[in-house]
Amino acid sequence: MATITEKPSVQQGRGRLVMGAVALAAVAGVAGWQAPNVIGLVNRPAYLGQNADKVATALGCDGYTRATKHDDAVYKYRDQGTCTIDGTVVTITTFDSLADGRTFEAVMQAVIPVLHPTWRGASYAAGDGWNVADARNLTPEIATLAVQRLGMGATHVIPAGAASK
Repeated sequence: MATITEKPSVQQGRGRLVMGAVALAAVAGVAGWQAPNVIGLVNRPAYLGQNADKVATALGCDGYTRATKHDDAVYKYRDQGTCTIDGTVVTITTFDSLADGRTFEAVMQAVIPVLHPTWRGASYAAGDGWNVADARNLTPEIATLAVQRLGMGATHVIPAGAASK
């Protein structure tokens, strides 16, 4: 005995096509709306918007202590603290935006030569969202070590003041 199968009517086929198109449009709309957020998460620098203790852990610091928050009038940062790397006390500062990190660097470049005009080779390490510096003498060795341990960023030498020339 042969079975007879009914073919869907043209109207049923159009209905399925319309429902499929609506579903596809909905999925594409959500994907298009969320794509920038997903791309931003994938491309976001590792320490941007993170607390300084995350950088301290990655550096292998000992005795991390969070600093008290300061007034944001001159520059703004997310978090700051100190710890010890190979016996040297370092200050770690993290930022919520790349612009905040650049402002912090500009302040360091402007203030250090005025406060310590005889320092030559004063250095710090910085990357997207973070800054690490020897808390007392801004030695280049610590800046270099920070970049090596984090596997990112760069060392920066602060220009010497007028008295050291």
